[in-house]
Amino acid sequence: MTTSAEDRSLESDTCRKLISLGYARSNRVRLYGQEVELVSDPFPHRDGGIAVEVITKTESESRTMKLPLPVLHVASKKFQRRTA
Repeated sequence: MTTSAEDRSLESDTCRKLISLGYARSNRVRLYGQEVELVSDPFPHRDGGIAVEVITKTESESRTMKLPLPVLHVASKKFQRRTA
């Protein structure tokens, strides 16, 4: 699967918006019912979507977690509103 420059630009814009919404390195958020600490900023995931590296109180190593679609929709809508 190839990603066009426009798709990469949109992903990059969405990642920046997610950071401004609090999905940034060192912040704590609740994802999929558990509180996690973000150890990375959002990044495009190889399988599509956007992901972050997280760690929980019960895990000693970080893992990749894709962000839920509703979170991505909020970020992309806010970005579209700002650029419109």
